[in-house]
Amino acid sequence: MIEKLKIHKTASYSNLVEIEPKEINYFYGSNGVGKSSLSNVIADEDLFPDCSLTWKTTPIETLVYNKSFVKTSFNQSNAIKGVFTLGKDATNAQEFITKAKDKVDALKIAIDGLKKTSSIKEDVLKKKTEETVNKAWSIKVKYESNFKPAFIGFIKSGENFFKKCLLEINNTSTLLTESEIKIKSDKVFSDNLMTYDEIQELDFKELNNYENSYILKTKIIGKEDIEIGKLIHKLDNSDWVKDGVDYMQQTINECPFCQQSINQELRKKIESFFDESYNEQKQELDDFIQSYKIYIANLITKAKSISELEISILDFSILIDKINILEVQFKNNINKLLSKKKTPSLIIELESLEAILKEVSGLVLRFKKEIEENNKTIKNITIEKEKLKSEIWRFVINELEVDLNSYVKRKTEIDKAIQAISKSENEKNTKKLDLEKQIKDKESLATDVIHTVNEINKILNLFGFTNFKLDVTETKGFYKIIREDGSEVKETLSEGEYTFITFLYFYHLIRGSINESGISKDKIVVIDDPISSLDSNILFIVSNLIKTLVKDTRNDTNGIKQIFILTHNVYFFKEVTLKVRDGKWKEESYWIIRKLDNKTQINEHQDNPIKTTYELLWRELDNLENVNTATIFNTLRRILEYYFNILGGLKYEEAINQFEGEEQIICKALISWINDGSHFINDDLVVYVEPESVEKYIKVFKLIFEKMGHKSHFDMMSRSQTEFANA
Repeated sequence: MIEKLKIHKTASYSNLVEIEPKEINYFYGSNGVGKSSLSNVIADEDLFPDCSLTWKTTPIETLVYNKSFVKTSFNQSNAIKGVFTLGKDATNAQEFITKAKDKVDALKIAIDGLKKTSSIKEDVLKKKTEETVNKAWSIKVKYESNFKPAFIGFIKSGENFFKKCLLEINNTSTLLTESEIKIKSDKVFSDNLMTYDEIQELDFKELNNYENSYILKTKIIGKEDIEIGKLIHKLDNSDWVKDGVDYMQQTINECPFCQQSINQELRKKIESFFDESYNEQKQELDDFIQSYKIYIANLITKAKSISELEISILDFSILIDKINILEVQFKNNINKLLSKKKTPSLIIELESLEAILKEVSGLVLRFKKEIEENNKTIKNITIEKEKLKSEIWRFVINELEVDLNSYVKRKTEIDKAIQAISKSENEKNTKKLDLEKQIKDKESLATDVIHTVNEINKILNLFGFTNFKLDVTETKGFYKIIREDGSEVKETLSEGEYTFITFLYFYHLIRGSINESGISKDKIVVIDDPISSLDSNILFIVSNLIKTLVKDTRNDTNGIKQIFILTHNVYFFKEVTLKVRDGKWKEESYWIIRKLDNKTQINEHQDNPIKTTYELLWRELDNLENVNTATIFNTLRRILEYYFNILGGLKYEEAINQFEGEEQIICKALISWINDGSHFINDDLVVYVEPESVEKYIKVFKLIFEKMGHKSHFDMMSRSQTEFANA
């Protein structure tokens, strides 16, 4: 079925015209307003590049009866393609075809339902995809400034970025933090990369030996096994005595404490207290202090030398602070050692430098690794770039993990459902194709062209067309038109005879096929002006045949899914639109086709807008602003003729005498045509009226009714009272 029809840049359709037809469509319009153009577009839209048809499902065959069909399909002089229909004795075949067709229709409905379900699920997936694409794009916008090198190739399209995320969903690279990626990116993607000399680690394994040396906990004193030694030990003043002995080297025989002469024997006893063991321990202390100084100083020097390196990728400020702390603690320990040296008997404990050295060593180790990483990066820059890109995408996927997992899960479910729907659709389509083949086979066995010949000839005889008829030719599947004596007509049919038989041929073609099969396939029927030269009897039979086609459309029989009926004849329009409530009642529309200023318009009406020819004439006056100046005179004349001649009784001289001057001339012009016996209500007399004269004609037209005492009739028939009142 056609859902929408667009006509543009074709004949008088200079403006775009769009309509949405129903299953049953009646079109009324005068000759030359664009009816044939409408039927031609439906017949073959490919011939009209600016026109288009929108189908509800897939396009189906269109059968169009118009001048083009008559010219190309039915010629008096040549063989006419026969119409295959089911014969009278094909009852069983017809029953089979009808039942099979019902099954095919049911399968089509089921297939359409499956397609709609699949489409709905695809729409759900599309919406879910759009949501996830937008979320992924927000991540791209958030990190683009720092992660741009990894995003290159995916930053212009949200869909491409999202597809890349799906490809990276199983990325197992190391998950770095944003700051780690930033630091690494500054190195890997820097344009100023350079290598640096490696840094040696800070080794302080010997520190524990120094800080826990026994010499620090040893009281260095003289011999205790001599008499004076016992006294010194008792008084615990060996350091004081040792100082006195040292001073005694300068005073010779005087006591440095009491400044009295000292007994040589006493001096010898005192000096013997500080024996070789004492001196060795003192020397060991001196050596320890010197060694400690050198060891720690070397560590500090190494640390300082590292902090003074010119390496742009490293920040040594923290290391310098730690070195300063180390120096202060080292100085405190030196002071303690000097106190021990001065007073050997003291037991001291150094402030441990292990904690601060660990911090310093840790920083140095970190710097060492950063330089090694930097050098490695430069050496393997291509590999490192790809590695970092992978790590960046790992970071992005981690940010999108919930959304991506939700999308993948939903997509898997929908894909599985669509796959099942597709499988069911294929199975049903296979059954449909098999049934359609069975229908074709049955049609091929049960159809012939003879039945159509008999049916057409029967109708011809019924309506008095006895001087010609259809007959089959020697060539199978073709017809010819012959006279009563068997001779071919050879272009001798009258226009009425020719029109009637061509319509009968088209009518049976709708219910049959020019092939042995295909009788029951779906189709759209278009009938354009089938009774242009027929008398009233033939008009009646043609309109009834068309109403049969309308009934087929309502009841979904003979494959007619939609019908378009176009005519310029009011009587035919009224007859064919006469409602007979038989069968199913489908949607139908009424359309009026007009041409104003040489531009075609099509207006839809829910109810039949044409009641009588007379009323139709009045409706042409409904909108005076858009009135057709080429036909206004004829319209006014025909209204006056029909009403006053047939209904009202107009005394011409009396009417003319009611006016004076220019108005009398206009009145005389209008009714003079009426008085001419050669003109009738259906004549199309063309008298062009200048736009500025339209108001004058309208005014006189209205005054004729008023002056002749028929104002009430004028008021009843006029829908534009305001416009007429101002005329």
